[in-house]
Amino acid sequence: METKNLVKVNEIVIITVLFISILIAIYLRYFVSIESYLGFVKEDGIIEYLTFFFLLLSSFVCLTKVIKYINIREGLWILTWSILAGMFFFAAGDEISWGQRIFNIQSSEFFLEHNKQAETNIHNLVIGGTSINKLVFSQIMFTVLAIYFLFSRLMVAKIRFVRDLVNRFRIPLPRTLHIITMVVALLLILTIQQIKDSELNELSFAMIFFMIFLNPANIDSKKQSACIVDSTN
Repeated sequence: METKNLVKVNEIVIITVLFISILIAIYLRYFVSIESYLGFVKEDGIIEYLTFFFLLLSSFVCLTKVIKYINIREGLWILTWSILAGMFFFAAGDEISWGQRIFNIQSSEFFLEHNKQAETNIHNLVIGGTSINKLVFSQIMFTVLAIYFLFSRLMVAKIRFVRDLVNRFRIPLPRTLHIITMVVALLLILTIQQIKDSELNELSFAMIFFMIFLNPANIDSKKQSACIVDSTN
């Protein structure tokens, strides 16, 4: 099977799994019981491990890009994808508290005192009464992701500085399919009314960014006005 067709099949499978997961959560939330829903999105449950898996896969894809760009000696591209590989590897480890529950490792005194779940991870820290998860991983990240998904392509097309920056650093852009998937997923998750919905948001984030890294939109910088092409490299 050609690479292009294989990527398309992979995306169809990933999107299907994502929407089925969200719809199961909605069904359990409203038609079975809140306890069943909470069991579905619990720590060390299927949603958390799916999120971990796709965050780790995303890091691996970024690492393959780094190796590719090392071979052609593109320094800024190497920098961008190395940062992305590190970020997503860290996110994967933090998602499962670095295997703490799996290997039954006791948290240090710092995390016992400052982590609201007494676990070894960053996203559940509470510092000075401020939840890191709420501030960084909800409010700030939501704003950044909203700009990225809704406006990044428009900014690239209309603002030359942004276009040059994206080209120079080889910043991956979402394709139309990725944007639609993210918007629909968020709208469906909103129906759950913020009851443990962060787990489903994290799953959407992990799956969709895996698809973006695997098959980002391309910028045809040879044209006077940037043309963003939704096609597999």
